[in-house]
Amino acid sequence: MDILTDEHEREEAVRKWWHEHWKPIALGVAIALLGLVAVRQYQAYDLSQKQETAFEVYQLQNQLLSRGNAALGDAQKFLDEHDDIYGAILALNMANVVLQANNYTEAERYIDFAKDNGSELMQPQISIVEARLQAQNAQYDQALATLDSITSDAYKAEILEVRGDIFMAQDKTDEAHDAYLQAINLLKDAKLQISPMLQMKFDNVIQPGDTPAYKIMAEQAQEAAATLQQASQEAAAAEENQ
Repeated sequence: MDILTDEHEREEAVRKWWHEHWKPIALGVAIALLGLVAVRQYQAYDLSQKQETAFEVYQLQNQLLSRGNAALGDAQKFLDEHDDIYGAILALNMANVVLQANNYTEAERYIDFAKDNGSELMQPQISIVEARLQAQNAQYDQALATLDSITSDAYKAEILEVRGDIFMAQDKTDEAHDAYLQAINLLKDAKLQISPMLQMKFDNVIQPGDTPAYKIMAEQAQEAAATLQQASQEAAAAEENQ
């Protein structure tokens, strides 16, 4: 286009250019907007589907916890349709259920399913369940090696508890005592709840000078109550000052 110095000529040139090109521009904008709407609709649908699937897993986990083997049929139906991370999560719960029933073949099958379909974030949990299976099969050294391969500190207390279980299976009560005590102290320092099962295990191998686990739990409950009361008082004081 020649350089236009006259304002009227510039306006005429713009109008002419717009008249020739407005249709493809408008079409391009419409397609882009439709694409954006479609992407957002898909994202909303995808999120909704994931929420529904996660809730279904949660319900099945509760059934496995309360009904045990009786809930395996419904859980298996879900597994048949979900060779993904949701199925992997549920498979670990199923492995724990059949392990308690000493069904090691089924436990191994569920662990393999979790390995094949779970994410890297699940590997520590998978390894812990696998170590339990190995210990049940009297593969104690292999079980301890599996636990040692876990590098995440987030599972340290659970790893120590399983180590204690392995030592107990070998009649190494002193080593079991130390592992359980480390797990309890770790949870206590982190102000996390000590499970009744861990309390029972530790109190079963308690040694002179140890504080029974139930007393540690009582101390934790008192500390929690004091913290809650202080927070309530601070909230009330803040409300009065407003």
